[in-house]
Amino acid sequence: MKKTFLTIFSFLSLSAFAQNSISEQVLKHLDNIDTNRIKAHVAYLSDDKLKGRLPGKEGYQMAVDYAINQYKEMGLKPAGEKGTYTQKVKLRKAKLVKETAKFTLILPNGEKKELSLGNDLSIYPHPELKSVDFNAPLVFVGSGFDAPQINIEDYKGLDVKGKIVVVLRRIPENLPANVKLHLGYPATIQAFAAQNGAIGVLVCNYTTSVVQFKAAANSMVSNGISASVTAKGKRTSSASVLGGKIKVAGGISVAALQDLMRAENNMLDSTWQQLEKGKYVSKSLKSKISGHYESTYQDIESYNVVAKLEGTDRKLKKEYVIHSAHLDHLGVGRPINGDSIYNGAHDNASGVACALEIARSYATLPTADKPKRSLLFLLVTAEEMGLLGSGYFAAYPTVKKSRIVADINTDMPTLLAPLESVAPLGAEHSSLQKVVETAASMVKLEVEPDPDPSEGRFVRSDQYNFVKAGIPALHIKYGYRFSNPSLNLAEKVKKWREAHYHKPSDEITNGFVWAAGKTYARVNFLVSYLIAQTPEKPTWNKGDFFEVKN
Repeated sequence: MKKTFLTIFSFLSLSAFAQNSISEQVLKHLDNIDTNRIKAHVAYLSDDKLKGRLPGKEGYQMAVDYAINQYKEMGLKPAGEKGTYTQKVKLRKAKLVKETAKFTLILPNGEKKELSLGNDLSIYPHPELKSVDFNAPLVFVGSGFDAPQINIEDYKGLDVKGKIVVVLRRIPENLPANVKLHLGYPATIQAFAAQNGAIGVLVCNYTTSVVQFKAAANSMVSNGISASVTAKGKRTSSASVLGGKIKVAGGISVAALQDLMRAENNMLDSTWQQLEKGKYVSKSLKSKISGHYESTYQDIESYNVVAKLEGTDRKLKKEYVIHSAHLDHLGVGRPINGDSIYNGAHDNASGVACALEIARSYATLPTADKPKRSLLFLLVTAEEMGLLGSGYFAAYPTVKKSRIVADINTDMPTLLAPLESVAPLGAEHSSLQKVVETAASMVKLEVEPDPDPSEGRFVRSDQYNFVKAGIPALHIKYGYRFSNPSLNLAEKVKKWREAHYHKPSDEITNGFVWAAGKTYARVNFLVSYLIAQTPEKPTWNKGDFFEVKN
């Protein structure tokens, strides 16, 4: 039968994604997405018998097995390790041994001052070394940023090699929320230090009270940090600790930093005032710090699940577009109203369900309409523990990293109402914005900016790890625009989150509009299909903050 084509408008002049077309047959094919299957996936994954899909537990393994069976049924090829559908991820909980920790500050006049863990210092356990000894000069590096994109170069003119940097935490208010949250992660501050050769980072939050500092420091000792590590124990992902060159990382109290700066003939208050004005306040110090601390580990094994549809173009099939979603949730926890199973129906059984049906749509495409690029369907572990599964995959992908052109992530689409508009989180940083606009127009959806920009959600889900690896990525969330003004989805979502987010009541009985899942899957499919069909790769906007030049 002769095909008719819906020609997509050209954009970006003659650059990426220009002159594309999608057959009407492909659009009709997407009508086959079955809301009953989406519902069935959510029902299984959020069932009490999976006990909240906590990594390392039987319930999570049941979810892994379910996803593998779905991929096999679709006829998708395994794309994990050693010809399987899985990638093993070691998850590490590290804790500090408080009793053996010892820290000494050596002031310019030679005076030695013992620093108390929990009062003066808060130290992260090390994700790779069970025992750490250090003795190094200190350097004050202002807010600790080496980011010329936002005109902050706190390391300029300083030699910090082999030294420990002291940071006075300040993030400019005029930056976008995504950038502010990225800069606020401890691992980001440590990465700047490591890039400049430092071996440690101590951060002071000038606005933190004594009580708050002590509570956070002692909580760190009690709870520790989570990271994903290789089989040999090398850190691959953690928002808290960088490991590697950074031997010691943590916080220093306001009082302790005041004493240090006073001994260096500086006043912390005036330094803070200058920093608030955007002044360069970095300087070498004459003081040194030495210490010893030990860490203990509890390791568990979990799995990412990866399947593949091979592209049809001889050259482009060597490149990959990824659809990702996190398979885990919180497991069994504190009972609320007598229920202790955190089922995670919306978060993220619904995102997995949509991702599975996107994969099925690809697997069942007519041969003539198969995509030119290859597709990877990636379900990751330990998102709720700090994006650890996606961090591991981004560090050790099961295909060549240089051949991954984009990631489209589905995390908690919030299927609480009919879908009339979408907010492509992070797409504005790259050429993916135009792709989403095109895809949305084909299914009669509006596109709007992030309706909750202060949340910084672009750097709070699994797409963030691909972004840090230099791969353009996005996460499509619900938009709040509706043809019926009486339906205030923003207010509805707010009330739902307050009542059910990360609580046992996030269950399948709680507010699903299944037809919205079909629409959500369709628009995500079209985004990846447009990328897969276009010879040019997605590109970062020139000079964008998140642009990584590989």
